[in-house]
Amino acid sequence: MHVNLLFKKIAALIPCLLLTVALNAQTVTKAFRSVPLKTVLEEVERQTGYSILFENEDVDVSRPVTATFKDATLQTVLDTVLDKSLRYTVKGGGETGHHLPPLAGLRPDGPERGDDRRRNGHLLGRQPAHRRSQHLCLAHERRHAGGNYKLTVPASAKTVTVSFLGYDTKKISVRDIHLFKLITLADASNKLEDVVVVGFGVQKKESLVGAVQSVKPSDLQTSSSNLSTSFSGKIAGVIAVQKSGEPGADGANFWIRGISTFGSGQSPLLILDGVEITNQMLNNIPPETIESFSVLKDATATALYGSRGANGVMIITTKNGRDSEKMTINLRAEFGASAPTRVPKVADGITYMETFNEARTTRGEKPYYSNEKIMGTKLGLDPYVYPNVDWYDMLFKDCTFNQNFNFNMTGGAKKIDYFLNASVYNENGIMRKPEASKFDTNINAQKYLFQANVSADATKTTRVSLKMNTQLHYRHAPIQSVSDLFAYAMTGMPCEFPATLPGEESDTFVRFGTNNAWNSGFFTNPYAQLCRGYGDQFRGHFTSTLTVNQNLDFITKGLSATGMATFYNRVYSAVYRSFTPFMYQLTDYNIDEAGNYSYTSNSTNTGTTYLGTTRGKDGYRELAFQAKIDYARTFGKHDVGATIVYMQKERNMNISDEQEYAALPYRQQGLAGRVTYGFDKRYLFEANFGYNGSENFAAGKRFGFFPSVAVGWVISNEPFWKGIKDKVNLFKVRASYGLVGNDVISKDYADRFPYLTTVDMGQGYDVYIGNNFERKYGPILSVYGNPNATWEESRKLDIGVEIGLFDSLNIIFDWFKEKRSGIFMQRTSLPSTFGMSGITPWANIGKVDNSGVDISVDYNKAFSKDLILSLRGTFTYAHNEIVEMDEPKYKWAYQYKAGHPINSIQCLIAEGLFRDEEEIASSPSQDIYATTYPIRPGDVKYRDLNDDKIIDDNDMCWTGNPTVPEIIYGFGFSLKYKGFDCSAFFQGQGKVSILMYNYHPFATAATPGSGLMQWIADEHWSEDDPNPKALYPRLSPLWNNNNTKASTLYVRNGKMLRLKTAEIGYTYKKMRVYVSGTNLLTFAPFKYWDPEKGSGNGLGYPLQRTYNLGFQFNF
Repeated sequence: MHVNLLFKKIAALIPCLLLTVALNAQTVTKAFRSVPLKTVLEEVERQTGYSILFENEDVDVSRPVTATFKDATLQTVLDTVLDKSLRYTVKGGGETGHHLPPLAGLRPDGPERGDDRRRNGHLLGRQPAHRRSQHLCLAHERRHAGGNYKLTVPASAKTVTVSFLGYDTKKISVRDIHLFKLITLADASNKLEDVVVVGFGVQKKESLVGAVQSVKPSDLQTSSSNLSTSFSGKIAGVIAVQKSGEPGADGANFWIRGISTFGSGQSPLLILDGVEITNQMLNNIPPETIESFSVLKDATATALYGSRGANGVMIITTKNGRDSEKMTINLRAEFGASAPTRVPKVADGITYMETFNEARTTRGEKPYYSNEKIMGTKLGLDPYVYPNVDWYDMLFKDCTFNQNFNFNMTGGAKKIDYFLNASVYNENGIMRKPEASKFDTNINAQKYLFQANVSADATKTTRVSLKMNTQLHYRHAPIQSVSDLFAYAMTGMPCEFPATLPGEESDTFVRFGTNNAWNSGFFTNPYAQLCRGYGDQFRGHFTSTLTVNQNLDFITKGLSATGMATFYNRVYSAVYRSFTPFMYQLTDYNIDEAGNYSYTSNSTNTGTTYLGTTRGKDGYRELAFQAKIDYARTFGKHDVGATIVYMQKERNMNISDEQEYAALPYRQQGLAGRVTYGFDKRYLFEANFGYNGSENFAAGKRFGFFPSVAVGWVISNEPFWKGIKDKVNLFKVRASYGLVGNDVISKDYADRFPYLTTVDMGQGYDVYIGNNFERKYGPILSVYGNPNATWEESRKLDIGVEIGLFDSLNIIFDWFKEKRSGIFMQRTSLPSTFGMSGITPWANIGKVDNSGVDISVDYNKAFSKDLILSLRGTFTYAHNEIVEMDEPKYKWAYQYKAGHPINSIQCLIAEGLFRDEEEIASSPSQDIYATTYPIRPGDVKYRDLNDDKIIDDNDMCWTGNPTVPEIIYGFGFSLKYKGFDCSAFFQGQGKVSILMYNYHPFATAATPGSGLMQWIADEHWSEDDPNPKALYPRLSPLWNNNNTKASTLYVRNGKMLRLKTAEIGYTYKKMRVYVSGTNLLTFAPFKYWDPEKGSGNGLGYPLQRTYNLGFQFNF
C-alpha cells in the first residue's frame, strides 16, 4: 500500500482523486496566471483545509493553469482546473473512508483479506494526504491538528509509501508497527527529481532519451572555492584532474567523456542561466546558488548547440524564489586549515656536496667540495661561510588558514518571488612573510560572489525574470610566479650561498646572497625572488539574463514563447610593484681569537630601494539574444512536444590590440529545434537539429547542419512487467546518434580566419645577389589561407540502460562511441624546400575515434525514521585513438602517432642500466647521445627498434598509457542517524602514466648548477652498489644527454585512490555543526609527488589537504 502526502512523483494506475475534509474554510479566492497545476492545488489545500490524494501518474501537475476565483466552492475550482477524465470524491471527517470500485485489469499486491490493520502516529511536515498504491483508491484515515493521523491499512498491503512535495519519499513496512508512531520526511527542496534541464529547456526524467547526467548540488560541495575540484569521480562521464593547489588558481582540468580531438577546442560548453561562461566563472559559482546542474553528453543532448556542443555541455541553473508565507534564510560559516598533500623531499647541503663529489669522481673528475667545507657544514660552524639553506622552509610554511561565508534568502508573494545570495571566500597561500621584506608576499585570494534572481507576473499570461550574477576576485601574490618560486625552492643549491649576508650600519637595504654560477653570471637566490615585489590583480565577471515567458494558450493549448537577452562582461586589471634586490657575494672572511667571524662581501649588481610599477588589463563583453517557441501537449496516451530556437551572439574585446583580428567582434548565429513524442510513457522518440553559422570560414563554408535522433523504450511500463514492478521499478533502454560540430581553430588571433591569406608589407629579408649578401625590404607572405577550411565534425553514438530496483537502487549505464573528423591542424609533412616554413595553412585533416562507458549507481534506504543510508558511485572509461593526422613520411611504422591516444608518451624503450663494459661493447652504439661523457656501466641502455645497430631518435616510439587518465571513478556513502550525519567519498584514477622529466640533479639542459632530490641521492646506481635495476642511473655533474632522454625508465604508473572528502555533522533544531576534510589519504605506487599533478617534475604549487569546521543556520 502507498500513502502519498501530495504528488511527489504521482504514481500511475487509477484515475481517482480523494479529498479528506478538515474543519477550515471551504471556499477559494485567488487569481492564477499561468502557474502549474501543482501550485493551484497547494493553494486549494491552504484555503480549504482539504488534503489531496492522487492515484494517477498520468496527472500532469506541471500543466499551466490560468483562472480566477472569488469565493468559489471546492467543486467549482476542481471542475475548472482538473482534466475532465478525472473522478474525485469528497470525504467527511469520520474514520470510515469511502470505497471507490476497483477498475478491471488491475492486480492487487497480495490476496485480499478481511482483517485490516490500524496504524496511529504523528507526521512531521505539512498537512498529510495519503495514497493507496496498486489496486484500491482507499485510505481509511483521520487527520488531527498538528499532523496526527489514524490510518486503516488493508491486510493485503505490504508497505506504506509516504511522500509529499518538497520532501523525500519514505517507504515503511507494514510489519514495522513502531515506525508509524512518528514519520519524518527529509527536505528535498534542492532536488529536481522529476525534470532534467536539457538544451534550451527541461524534460521529464521519465521521458528523457538523451545521455544527460543530473547532478545534485549537494554533491558539488567542496572546501575549495573552485567548483570544478568536486567533479572528479562524482559525475559519470567527466574526466577531471587537479594540477595545482594554489589559492584562486586550483581549478581542475575537465573533459566530458575524455578528449576526442587534438585541436584547440577540447573544453566543454558552459552555460549559466542561459549565458555562455568561462571555466574561471564556473569555478566561482557557490553550490548554494545552484538549483540544477546537468551534463549533456551525447549528440541528442548537445546537437542543439551545434558548433559549441561537440565537447559536451554543462548547464547550470541558479535557484528561483517561491511564493511562501515566510522568507527562508540560510547562513553558513566555515573555517579551515590547509597543508600540502605531498612535497618532494630535497637533499640537505651535506648530502648535496657528498653526492655531487661522487658524480664528479664517477666520471673521472676531481671532487668539487673540500672535506673542510663538508665538515664545517656538518658542524654548523657559520651559516654564512658554511651555508646549509633549506630554501623550501624559508619560502613556505607548513599550513595556512582560510575562511568562507555564505548567506542566502528565498521568498516571494503572489506576483513576485526572489532568491538572493552572497558568498565571501578568503583563502591564503603557504608562502611565508619574509623578514627581509617590508610587505607581505603571501598569496591572499578573496572572492565576493553575488546572485540576485527576481521573477514577476507582468500579466496573467506573462512572466518576467531577471538573473544577475556578479563575481569579484581580488588576488595578492608575489610578483614572481608562485610555481617558479616553488621550483626555485626545490632546485636551489643549499650550500653555495646564504639567503642573506650581514650588512653595514649605513645600508638602507638587505644584502641578498649569491655566488658565481658554474657557467657564467650568478646563481638565482630564491629568497630574493620572493622578497622583490608583489602584484594585486582584480577580475570581475558580470552576467545578466532577462527572460520573458509568454503563455500562448489563446492561440492553441500548450503553446508558449520565450525571449531571452543575456549580457556577460569580464574585466581584468593588475598592478605590479617590485624592486631590484641588492645581490652580494661573500669574497672573504676572518676568524678572531674568540672564534668570531667577520665577512667581506662584494656587490654583484645595482639594486634599487624604490618600487617600480607596471600595469596590465584585459577583458571582453558579450551580448546575446535568444527567441524560443515551445509546444507541449498530451492527447490521451500521446505526448507531443516541439521547440524552435533562434540565437545570435557578439563578443567584443574591452581593450585595443595591435592585431587587427583581435579588435574585430566575434559573432555567432544559429537556429535549433527539437521534436519529441511519447506513447503511453513506453515508447519515446526525439529528433534535434542545430543550424549554425561561423565567421571563421569562407562564404559557402560558414553554416553547418547538425542533426540527431534518439529512441527509448520504458520496458517497465509495459503491462507484462507489472508482476515484477515492485522489484524492478524501472527498466529503460535508449539509443541516440547524431552529428555535432566545432569551429574552434586556434587560440592565436592570427589564426582566426584560416581562409584568408595575409601579406605583411615592408618586411626585411636577406637574399644573395650574385656573391653579395644583402637585406631587402618588401612584402612577405605571413599567412597562407585555405578557402576550403570548414567545420570539425563529430558523429556520436550512445546506447544507454537505466535500471531501478526496489525503489532504492538506481543504475545508469552508457556505452558511447565518437568519430571526430576534419580536425584542424597545420601541415607538418611539407618539406622546407616547399617555401612555406612557418606559414603552413590550416586544414581539416585529422581524425580521432573516442569510445568508452560511463556508469552511475546510487542507493537510498531509510531503515527507520532515525536511520537513513545513501550509497553512490561512478565509473568513467574514455579511450581515444588518433586515426589520421598529418605527419612526415616516416621510415618505420612505430614512429607514427596515428593509432595511439592523443596524450601518449613518445620516448625510448629503456632496457635497464648497463652492467659492465662488455655489455656496452656488445650492444648497439649509443655514442650519438654521449655528447658530454662516454657511455659507462650504470648508464641507461636503450632498445634498438629498427635494428640498425645505432641508438638515436629514430628509435623513439609512442608507448604506454596517456598522461591524462582514461579511467576516473568514485564511490562514497552518507549516513544519518537522528541528529548525526557522516559521509565520505573516495576518488580514483587509472590507465594513466606519469613521465618524469626536468628533475635531474646538479644541472639543467641550459645551465649547470641545480638541486638534488633526496630519492635520487638514495636510489641511484653507484660503483659501491652497482644495481642494474636502480631507479636512477650513474650520476653526472653536468647534463648527461644519454641519461636524461625521455624513456620508459622515467615512466611511472599514475593510478591512485584518494579519500577525497569526509564529513561528520550534528543538527540541533535549526543549526548544524560539522567538521570536514579533503584530500585526506592517498594510496598510489607513485611516491615522489602527488600523482594527480601528473607528468613533469612535481615542482609546482602542491595540492592541498584541508580541514574545516563549519556552522549552518536555517531560519
